[in-house]
Amino acid sequence: MRLIVTGIGDAFSAFHFGSSGLVEGSGSLVAIDCPGRVLAMYRAASERSGVPIDVQRIDDILLTHLHGDHSNGLETFGFARRYLTERPSRPRLHALPEVLDRIWEKLAPAMDGATRENGGISTLEDYFEPCPMSPGTEFQIAGMTVSCRRSLHSVPTAGLLIRDESVCLGWSGDSEFERDHVDWLSQADCIVHECGDHFKHTRWDELDTLPEQIKSKIRLIHLPDGAEVPEGPMRPLVEGEVVHIGS
Repeated sequence: MRLIVTGIGDAFSAFHFGSSGLVEGSGSLVAIDCPGRVLAMYRAASERSGVPIDVQRIDDILLTHLHGDHSNGLETFGFARRYLTERPSRPRLHALPEVLDRIWEKLAPAMDGATRENGGISTLEDYFEPCPMSPGTEFQIAGMTVSCRRSLHSVPTAGLLIRDESVCLGWSGDSEFERDHVDWLSQADCIVHECGDHFKHTRWDELDTLPEQIKSKIRLIHLPDGAEVPEGPMRPLVEGEVVHIGS
């Protein structure tokens, strides 16, 4: 399993894309979150990583929550899949049920206009295939098994575990520090954990209280611009970095 890091910034970053990544499954890429300027983000990550990235290779989006730095690219992504290809297809949009219930409120003002195909009012289902992901259940995408857990954040948000036949990736999602959430993520071989300094986010000093065995698995994301991370096993990720899970 490989993770291509596409963004490491927080909501206020002037230098980075919103925290996000692509997991390489069997024959396709699975997106974790979809921040703004998504096409520029994929172009930059492709150039830096050497991995060809295009929205046509991404059939599944795992959306952790609706804050803009994680979801503002959905409009562009949906339009690109519908109109920038000769054979349009709908990507699957996986999110907590309460997130899917409200996402069209966010997208409709820009996307519910009449189209040449339907001649009427568009719906979310015209652009995406909504797929509820419920905590405590597993589902299969791109040859991998995904499960989720609600995190402690200001809006409904999910953390993720993504497994293939040999390794597991953990993704915290936005969350204040919660030991139960970290313990759930510790099943993974690599944990991508947010590290911010704002309300409802996890601080580095809180992560530093964890056992060394867990800290050795943690890679940091969602850092504020200019954040200085102390020396130690929990190192920040870099945009365009390719992480080989389990190696």
